[in-house]
Amino acid sequence: MTRDERPAAAGGRPRDATIDERVLAATRELLLEVGWDDLSVRMVASRAGVGRASLNRRWNSKAELVLHAILGETPDLTPFSGTDLTGWVEWVVRGSHELFGRRDVSEAVPGLLLALRENDDMRKALWANFSTPAVALFAEHLAADTPARRRRAERDARAVLVMAAGAALFLNTVAGEDDTEALRHRIAELLSTSIRSVPPH
Repeated sequence: MTRDERPAAAGGRPRDATIDERVLAATRELLLEVGWDDLSVRMVASRAGVGRASLNRRWNSKAELVLHAILGETPDLTPFSGTDLTGWVEWVVRGSHELFGRRDVSEAVPGLLLALRENDDMRKALWANFSTPAVALFAEHLAADTPARRRRAERDARAVLVMAAGAALFLNTVAGEDDTEALRHRIAELLSTSIRSVPPH
C-alpha cells in the first residue's frame, strides 16, 4: 500500500482523491507510448505511483481500465444541452468521429473489440451506460408521449448511435481518404432527414 492509498488516521492526512485521475492519465499516456498489447496494469500502477492492488480493486481487467480511461465513467451530455433533434444527430456524428479519431482510442480499439467479444457482461454494460442517457434525450426531442412512440423513438435513437459510431470507426480505419468535414456533415444530414421523414406511430 502506498502512502497515498492509506486510510486517514484520526487527524491525519486524508486519502489522495487524485489517484483515479493519475491512473487514468497514465493509462492514456501508455497507450500512446507502448500500445494495447504491451500495456499492463502493473505498468500503469508504476507510472501513476499507485499500488497494483488498488487498481485491481477498482478495475477487474486491463480492458475495464482502458475503457474508463478513454471514455470516462459516465457519458458527457454537455454537448446535447440546448440542442434540437438535428443538433442531437450532429453531435452524435461529430462526437463519434472525435472519439475514434483520438490516438489513444485507435491504439486501444483492436484489443478492446476482442475483449468485449469475450466478456459479454462488460459489452452489455458499456452499451447500456453510454446509450441510455442519449436515447432518453432523443425521445424527449420527439415528444414521445405514448408507449408505442417511445419505443419507436428509442429504436431510432439506437439506430443513429450505431450508424454514427460505425461510420466514424470505418472512416478512421478504412476510408481515410474520404474522411472530410463535408462527408461527415452529409452523414448527419442524411440521418436527420431519415428520422424526420418517418411519421410517429
